[in-house]
Amino acid sequence: MTNTNDLQSLLKRIEKATARLEDLAAKRSETTKPDEPSKASTDGSVDVEDSKAALEYERAIKPLVEHFVSCSAKIGGLVSDQAQFVQQLYTAQHDFVRLAGTCKQPSPSQLPTLLGAQQSAIQSACALKDANRPSEYFDNLSAVAEGVAAFGWVAVAPTPVPFVNDMKESAEFYTNRVLRKWRESDPNQVEWVKALLSIFRELAVYVKQFHTTGLVWNPKGGDAEAAAKTLGNADSAPVSTPPAPQLPSATQDEPKASSAGGSTRGALFADLNRGGGVTTGLRKVDTTQMTHKNPSLRAAGTVSGDSTTAPAAPAAPAAPKAKAPRMELQKDKW
Repeated sequence: MTNTNDLQSLLKRIEKATARLEDLAAKRSETTKPDEPSKASTDGSVDVEDSKAALEYERAIKPLVEHFVSCSAKIGGLVSDQAQFVQQLYTAQHDFVRLAGTCKQPSPSQLPTLLGAQQSAIQSACALKDANRPSEYFDNLSAVAEGVAAFGWVAVAPTPVPFVNDMKESAEFYTNRVLRKWRESDPNQVEWVKALLSIFRELAVYVKQFHTTGLVWNPKGGDAEAAAKTLGNADSAPVSTPPAPQLPSATQDEPKASSAGGSTRGALFADLNRGGGVTTGLRKVDTTQMTHKNPSLRAAGTVSGDSTTAPAAPAAPAAPKAKAPRMELQKDKW
C-alpha cells in the first residue's frame, strides 16, 4: 500500500513539472517571435516592422518637428517654405531608421542611394538659404541650413552624438542673431528659436540612447534595398553634392582700367619684381649731408652738396616682361 501511494505522488510531481516546462516553452516562443528575421513576400519585397528604436524616434522627434513647422508658419514666407524641407527630412530619416531596425547593414555602394531622400531635403534647405541672402530672415534660413546637417548622424561612426552637438552649436550662432534682432519686436521669433533648438537637443539624446557608436542595423534582417522599395524611401539614383563655388578672380569685379592706368600699374609691378635691383640707381649720401647726424643742417634747412654734378646712375638692367597682377591666397592672407 505504501508503495502505491509513493508511486502516485511521484506521478503527480512529474505531471506538475511537465506542465511547468510547457508554460516556459510557450513564454519563450512569444518573446523570441519579434526577433525572427524579416520574411520576404511573394513579390520580393520585405515586410518592415518597426523596432523599438524606430518607435522611439517617432515618439521623440515627430512632435518637435511638427511644432517647429507650426512656429515657422506663424512667421511665414521663406521661413515657412524652408520648414517644409525639415519636415521632409524627418520623414525620410524615420523611414531610414525603420530600415535599420529590420534590415542588414547595406554595402557602401548601396548607402548613397538609401540616403538620397535625406540628402535631397538637406540640400534643398541650404539652397533656399543661398538664394535669398538679401532677405530680412537670412539669419533664420542660415540657422536651419547649419542645423539640419545634424541629421547626417546616420552616416557618422563612432561618435554621432558629438557630431549632432557640433551642428547644434553651428545653428546657435545664427539663432543668437535672430534673438538679438527680433526678441523685443516679435515673440514668434523667440518661440521659433526654441522650437528649432529643441529638435537638435532631443536628437542628441535619442542617438546617445539607441545609437551611441553609430546607426545600429539588424544582423538577422533582410535586404535594405528591397525594404526601401516597400517604404518608397530610395531614390532612383544617389543625389550628387553640388560643386563648391569658385572664388572670383581679381579682375571679375573690377572695372576695366584705361590704357594709361594699366601701363602705369604694369610698370609698378615690373619694378617690384626686380627685387634688390630697384635700388641700384640711387646715389650714396655722405655722412656730412645726413641731417640726423648734423643738427646744423636741420637748422639751416639746406644741405650743402658738391658743386659737381652727381655721376650718372648706371643703366638699370632691362626690366622683365610685365605680367598682369593676380591675387593669390598664401596661408591665411591674400
